[in-house]
Amino acid sequence: MQTSFSEPRLLILTDPRNDHQPIMEAALGNIPTIAFCDTDSPMRYVDIGIPANNKGKHRLGVLFWLLARMVQQMRGVIAPGHKWDSMVLTLLTVLFVVYYISV
Repeated sequence: MQTSFSEPRLLILTDPRNDHQPIMEAALGNIPTIAFCDTDSPMRYVDIGIPANNKGKHRLGVLFWLLARMVQQMRGVIAPGHKWDSMVLTLLTVLFVVYYISV
């Protein structure tokens, strides 16, 4: 039994072509959507498209690492140009585990 429900404030997707159902549900709920988009990705209901090669598991780890690093820089946690202690391998492992748990 679910005790509480919290609606997401943001949806981040790796491929709009494969994730069309969550995009539609987010659009109906007025939830902003950010997606890594390739040249053949549909942009309907995607609020912010980040141009990137989103094919392949290693590329996705690097893309999420870059996105997380940029968010940390914008928050002022790390200074631009300085090294970040988190490695790409850590994000690849997390993505691998989350993918196989959700499938």
